Amino acid sequence: MSPYNHLTLKDRECILLGVTLNNTYQVIAEKIGCSKATVSREIKRNGGRKAYSAVKAQENYQGRRLKSRRPRLLTDLKLRDFVLH
Repeated sequence: MSPYNHLTLKDRECILLGVTLNNTYQVIAEKIGCSKATVSREIKRNGGRKAYSAVKAQENYQGRRLKSRRPRLLTDLKLRDFVLH
C-alpha cells in the first residue's frame, strides 16, 4: 500500500481553519497528520494564505485529477463503430 494519501475536504477545512487562525504550517500539518511541505504546497497552489478556500481547493484537485487520467480509446463513436464492425 502506498504511504501517500490525498488530502480530503475535511483536511482542507482544517487547513483553512489553521490559515484563518494564522497557525504555522507545522501546527496545521500535525493536526491533519501530514508533512508541513504538503500543507505549504496546498496553500501555495490554491491562492495563498490570504485567498485560500477549502471548497475551491477541492474543486481544483478534482479537476486536476480528472485531467491526469489516460483518455479512453473508444470514446470517438465513429472509431468505435469502425473497430466493432
